[in-house]
Amino acid sequence: MKINKPNNYLKSSKCNKTLLYLFLVLFIIIIIFILYNNNLKIYDFFTNQQIESVKWPFINLCDEKNKNLPIIGVMAYIDNDKTRKDLKEFIDKNINLIGLSSNNSHPRICDNPYGHCHKKENIMYNNKSIEEYVNGWCHCFREPEKYIKNNLPLALISESDFTNYNHIIPRQIKKKYDFIAIQPKDNNECKDGWYSYYKNWPLCKKITKILIDELGLKGIIVGRKGCEKDLNIKNIKNLTLTDNISHDKLKKYINESRFTLLPNLEEASPRVLTESLCLDTPVLVNENILGGWKYVNNNTGEFFNENNIKDKVRTIMSKKYSPRQYFINNYGIEKSGYRLKKFLKSIYPNMNEINKSKYVQFSKGW
Repeated sequence: MKINKPNNYLKSSKCNKTLLYLFLVLFIIIIIFILYNNNLKIYDFFTNQQIESVKWPFINLCDEKNKNLPIIGVMAYIDNDKTRKDLKEFIDKNINLIGLSSNNSHPRICDNPYGHCHKKENIMYNNKSIEEYVNGWCHCFREPEKYIKNNLPLALISESDFTNYNHIIPRQIKKKYDFIAIQPKDNNECKDGWYSYYKNWPLCKKITKILIDELGLKGIIVGRKGCEKDLNIKNIKNLTLTDNISHDKLKKYINESRFTLLPNLEEASPRVLTESLCLDTPVLVNENILGGWKYVNNNTGEFFNENNIKDKVRTIMSKKYSPRQYFINNYGIEKSGYRLKKFLKSIYPNMNEINKSKYVQFSKGW
């Protein structure tokens, strides 16, 4: 015998199903939101592939749509327990790893006596060098064989190659300063430390005195406000010292300067150099700089040393350069991304994610 259910029962049943579906959808949205905001593992539901969102000293490689590829870059030293734990997880899961020189002399022990990168244990994992865990290396060195072991596939590719010139556009404004230098303080004090070594503050002080007192130039040093006594400059009125400033204000100051001074030595991927080029400001660069040397040529600026600084300053003040056009012609996200894709394809020829991508970039989105 067929029993007809009352209409209110059917309505109640449909209502319950609708509420259940809504609850499930809301639950899934909440879970995705929690995972995303805690930088946990995010899933690509279309490929069912697990993709890591990583933090320093690791970096994601992604396609032109900023979708993470199954490759993680090792940018800097493995110098704490959290970093070692993350690296162990990547290795245990057989995640593809690429080395990237983006910090001091990584992967070699650095010369900087401050911090942790001068300690041997921080270039090792389980008593093996980091090169034993990666499949290739993007480097910045003139002589990479002095820094990178294991006969790995190498490419002269740096993070700074991907500076986005579409977001860093010069304005046609009157120049206020002859030169600008970026020299952050250590722990907000003028004493020596990691930054003073990394940016070569001792050499910057010597050169600034020459530029101000002997050549009569006007300059600005970002990050050294309160350190006037360190400089021992007679014409201190011709020098502006600032605190640490916003990125937008830094770009404004670079745009207002005739050239950017980089006394830096052990710097691998100097972002301020490429940003200066994008702002059409030529660069005066220490001839012994570790990375970034490849950007310096007749179109972009000059190399200097302590013996020829006056001549090089006179040259850069009188010569016409085209730094922005040079950078646009040779670097930026797309051109550098094609090179990075080609390099990765030589290592992973059968990886579909690489083959399908237009180009490959680093996830910072410079």
